[in-house]
Amino acid sequence: MSRVAIAAGVIILAAAAWQITASASYPIPKISIYDPNPQHIWNRLYSVLLVRHDATGALFGANDLDPGPLLFSRHLLEPKSHRDAVRVLDEFLKMKAENLIRDPVKRALFIRDLWPVFDWAVTRVPMRDGDPTYDSEKRELQIRLAEILHRLALTQQEIEALPDTYAQAVSAGVFPKEYDPLHPDRAFLPADLFDPHGPWVPIQRTGPPVAEQHVLFFMGRSRFLIFIRLPGGRKATYDYLRALWESNQPLEASTPASPPQTGFNPLLPSFPAGTQVALVRQMTMFDDHGNLRAAPLTESVQIRLSRAVAASSGPTGHMTEINETSGQQFYEIRLDRSLLFAGRTGGLREIGRDEKQLFLFNGIPFDQFDNPQTKINWSSRTPILQDCAMCHRAPGIHSLNSRAALLKPNPMQHETGNELADRWWEQDGTLLWKENRTEWAAMKSCWRQAR
Repeated sequence: MSRVAIAAGVIILAAAAWQITASASYPIPKISIYDPNPQHIWNRLYSVLLVRHDATGALFGANDLDPGPLLFSRHLLEPKSHRDAVRVLDEFLKMKAENLIRDPVKRALFIRDLWPVFDWAVTRVPMRDGDPTYDSEKRELQIRLAEILHRLALTQQEIEALPDTYAQAVSAGVFPKEYDPLHPDRAFLPADLFDPHGPWVPIQRTGPPVAEQHVLFFMGRSRFLIFIRLPGGRKATYDYLRALWESNQPLEASTPASPPQTGFNPLLPSFPAGTQVALVRQMTMFDDHGNLRAAPLTESVQIRLSRAVAASSGPTGHMTEINETSGQQFYEIRLDRSLLFAGRTGGLREIGRDEKQLFLFNGIPFDQFDNPQTKINWSSRTPILQDCAMCHRAPGIHSLNSRAALLKPNPMQHETGNELADRWWEQDGTLLWKENRTEWAAMKSCWRQAR
């Protein structure tokens, strides 16, 4: 079950628990992401759109990988935040501020920060029947953001020349290149992950992207690639995938023996302990002609190691228990803007075992900061790496939510030949998926009307 589904009841209760009112009034916070000067227009635009305060004045989103906005948020739509946003957007357009920074890497990241706000302004819906729709406010944001994004767009050649941050991180030698049982808590970055003949096997799918739920959550602005590696290496991995496909077992159990919260089929052949699964997130962009392009910047690498293949999905209680009974170890290496702009470690850093975050994948989609009384209690939040088990706590192959792509009627996973092009992993179906989305059509419509 996705975390959005789990949170459905929480949304209703939370909406009834307190009256949503305008956010507390604070000045636009000063940050220095894109230029050392916090008054630089790029910093101020990022801040007015994406940085939030709680009731104590504490800042959130100042350098998060995905700072928001959230689906039901009223931020940027209610009078004060909307006026502030429109004012800074208009200032950016009037002064042609896209010309102030020419570094393609910074421009690519700035596009990445603004694009979610545009998509949200198209797809945002009221939390409850009778709530304001803010149609005119959303349209005002869309028009301005689309124009800024169009001006910032890189050429196809500039996108292709962006750094391969994964390769840079491997070359930097900061991360171990494989799992070290003597240091089981250390994140590692496999040097051979993208080797078409190496031990890591990509999960392929005809049609939609294989990690479709991830692609959907980020509306196609990122591509998600899944790799699997059994302890015996490439041959053992393909042998297992062949056995799984030939088993003729359905994805879901046909008997009540399966735990109801997962519905997995216990008769599916499972992979052995020691199996590793990697989820790689890479950036999607568009060029100055409005064509969607795959960019080589890696945004995150998440790896799950199955220490043991548990007999059940474990309890549904505290996240510490869920992680322990899952039999898995979770790791993440994530993009950091400051490291990327400094040219260090490919811009990637390890997520610490106790590190926490506010904005979660598939998290509760209402905006806590719409309530001016909100105070964020970090002590009650689950560490990032423990949170992974919420969706991947099932045993063995059932922890892989994309396992349907490995079963009939899908084609059997097969060995790749020598015909693969450079950066073959970029062709995963995400660009075509995004091409058919409502928010992408809205972006192109804004561009046409601006001509």
